Amino acid sequence: MAEALLIIEGYQVWIYFLLAIAGLIYLRQTWHWYSQRRASMFQLERERASSRLARSAALLTLALALLLTTFVLATFAGPAVPASLRPTTLPTFSLLETPTLPGATGEANLTTATPLPTVSVDSSGCLNPLATLTAPKDGDSLTGTVEVDGTANIANFAFFKYEYISLTPGSVWRAVQAVTERRVTEKLGTWDTSLLIPGDYALRLVVTDAGGNAPLPCVIRVQILPTQ
Repeated sequence: MAEALLIIEGYQVWIYFLLAIAGLIYLRQTWHWYSQRRASMFQLERERASSRLARSAALLTLALALLLTTFVLATFAGPAVPASLRPTTLPTFSLLETPTLPGATGEANLTTATPLPTVSVDSSGCLNPLATLTAPKDGDSLTGTVEVDGTANIANFAFFKYEYISLTPGSVWRAVQAVTERRVTEKLGTWDTSLLIPGDYALRLVVTDAGGNAPLPCVIRVQILPTQ
């Protein structure tokens, strides 16, 4: 029932438009057959016109009733649907274009002599039990495909993603995976570290709500070892 109300509320303009057109058509037919009945000189013609008039009038009444019903549902019943039953609008995001933490920058401008800033790692966001990583742990050495565990369960949850960055100057964050389901102390996904050049990296978890807001990300430092 709630889904039907939301559909009517969302498409009410088109419903009004189609029903208005149908109403005008049946109104014209009703007037036509009413005029035909009044002008009929023979009983058979009058009965035929009366039959057509009754059908046109019934369809006109139906169109007006549907128009009134749509108005009542879209104006009163639709807005009364609880927010919990409404679909969550997820913010548009790109897995390849992600925001950066303070101290991390995008692509460097090679035409200037400005030194590339180093990447800083702030793990204070991991203190939030509703948006934190539990594995791997800060300082771990990783190789091959590893399991990423944690919790992503903030209020008004929309999605979470985890991403990595090399700790070499001028690096940018790269998304690994984005998920639209809550997770509580369980597997968030996997990370194939064999695709990376061995070295020092940071891994972070970003949990976002339906309004596009996110608490301070949980960021940890890891070392990627060569794949055996």
